[in-house]
Amino acid sequence: MLTWLSVLAVLFQAHAAPSEETRATPERAVSAASDTVRVAELFTSQGCPLCPAANQLLAEFGEEDDVIALAWGVNYWDAYGWTDQFAMPEFVDRQKAYVEAGEAMRVYTPHFVLNGAPEQLRFDADRIRSALEASAPIPTARVETANDGALTLFLSGDRPTPAEIWVVQYAPGVQERQIESGRNAGLRMTHFNMVRAVEKLADWTGGEASFVLPDTAEGLDAVVLVQDGPGGRLLSAARLP
Repeated sequence: MLTWLSVLAVLFQAHAAPSEETRATPERAVSAASDTVRVAELFTSQGCPLCPAANQLLAEFGEEDDVIALAWGVNYWDAYGWTDQFAMPEFVDRQKAYVEAGEAMRVYTPHFVLNGAPEQLRFDADRIRSALEASAPIPTARVETANDGALTLFLSGDRPTPAEIWVVQYAPGVQERQIESGRNAGLRMTHFNMVRAVEKLADWTGGEASFVLPDTAEGLDAVVLVQDGPGGRLLSAARLP
């Protein structure tokens, strides 16, 4: 079990000053605009009656400069007459990892996860908003850009257990979709920052390490998440330029 002392040590070391070698490399630029960030993830479905309001709440969160807001489409409402247009099995797998690591007994929607925390947050806009405001920000991951546009993630610190590095690509901003059947039949549903692809890049076992990040698909934005194992809390995160 990771102690709070070791967590603080990892996060402090991950944001220590760059080495002399790094500082002497003028062709690289650090992309982080601030030292800390909060991450709000929403597991949502086009067939879920409460999800339209949750989607709008996520869009509200996304207006804040220090919040990375991500929506994951899940497919278990498809049995009620409408196939979700954004859902992918790997998104359900991510939600299941949170459920297995935390308080919830099963997957559900809308399901907010804040900074990877395992607490079960039943949907209530005021409650979720208060929980986000009370959440402790996490360090912004150190990502550098070379002259050729290549992005590299740098990590350092001790790890008692491996941390997972995830690259998440999403369609930025608001999209609307007409729902023709199912529980939300007739609704023109608003979506925000819908995830379109997720890739586990590597496990980080501690020490100084660098990871070359993949290119982002045209029309999408991307973030990198460093996570304390499956369904664990987020150790750091960053938007990718």
